[in-house]
Amino acid sequence: MGGSDSINRREFLRKSTVAAAGAALLSSTAAASARVVGANDRVHMATIGCGGMGHAHLGALASLRAQGLVDIVSVCDVWDKRVQSAVAATGAKGVRDYRRVLDDPDVDAVSIATPDHWHAPMAIAALDAGKDVYCEKPMTYWKDLSAARAVVDAVARNHRVLQVGTQGMSDSIWEQVGERIKAGAVGQLVHAQASDMRNGPLGVYEPASNDPDAKPGINLNWNMWLGPAPRRPYDHGRFFAFRSFWDYSGGICTDFFPHTLTPLIRTMGLTFPRRASASGGLYQLRDGREVPDIFNLTLEYPGGPSVLLIAAVACSQGIPMLIRGHQAAVTFDGPGATIRPEPAVVGNQPTEEVTRERAGSLEAHFEDFIDCVRTRKKPRSHELLGYYVMTALHMGVRSYLENRVFEFDAQTERVRAV
Repeated sequence: MGGSDSINRREFLRKSTVAAAGAALLSSTAAASARVVGANDRVHMATIGCGGMGHAHLGALASLRAQGLVDIVSVCDVWDKRVQSAVAATGAKGVRDYRRVLDDPDVDAVSIATPDHWHAPMAIAALDAGKDVYCEKPMTYWKDLSAARAVVDAVARNHRVLQVGTQGMSDSIWEQVGERIKAGAVGQLVHAQASDMRNGPLGVYEPASNDPDAKPGINLNWNMWLGPAPRRPYDHGRFFAFRSFWDYSGGICTDFFPHTLTPLIRTMGLTFPRRASASGGLYQLRDGREVPDIFNLTLEYPGGPSVLLIAAVACSQGIPMLIRGHQAAVTFDGPGATIRPEPAVVGNQPTEEVTRERAGSLEAHFEDFIDCVRTRKKPRSHELLGYYVMTALHMGVRSYLENRVFEFDAQTERVRAV
């Protein structure tokens, strides 16, 4: 991987088209014939990827269906067992090839809950087919930053809605504290921190994970699952614990950090980082996985702040989410957030409690998405936020793997090693 990474959207789209075996070559009239969803219409949804997260999507959608907000038209997966389970849970049509979902004029919107390496190709193909998209985090695969820019462009040219599946963004506390920061409550932003620390068995990261019912070539389309990833023979660990392999995921960096970095970016009004450096290692869980079991990422934003993120699957003791300004600091806990003034700067001022007005949840995040499909507003975790986050995480994974510091030029949208 070279020291300079130019964002080449045309090349990304070319590769995605080839890898998806023509997925982007859908009917030229698909977008034009997309059903217009009225303010009171049920949104016709399909889910692509019916594993653990996909079934969670279906659970949230089933709740919204009971409220008269959506219909679940179809469910899609490369493994028959998952399709059958999703059909039994929803009564929807079962599909094995996602391109058939995108060809279906009855589908208004799709949720994508596949491995990371499929997120951008599927999202772009869906947007080009006239579908709105709820895409699980990370918005794109870590290795190719052009994918994130390409998703942003696809949303714009198709006038579609895209929500990234960072469901915590539907917690109102980020908007509420963001308004206080914008009003000057903390002064100049200096530093922020957050962590996501876990310990104990976590099957989605364990290469020993397996289900003997999965039989490639019989009831599982392994080649379709690989898609744009390197050609490899079937391996149950890669299928069931894809997050532990660089071919499909950035590990805990791209799995955990979207949930902590996205709200920090939203709350502090940030965009692209200026510089990123990462450290960590595979210290405890040497079981065949490639990704580290602890990952530390330091980001610097133009004019401040610096941001420290920590993620782990080998220890559970984390650090509190905290935003530090020159005049006050914000902690997030309990019913919302607390703004504590800096006495040395502002004198003896009282603390300010900010109580959340709306809790975040997967269902609330889908409800926001459905509302935006109807109103054409930007959702709470839209594609631009996804692009800002993926820029930081792309730089972070590269920093870890290459043992270098990376910088981003927001004017040219180029990454370079320092």
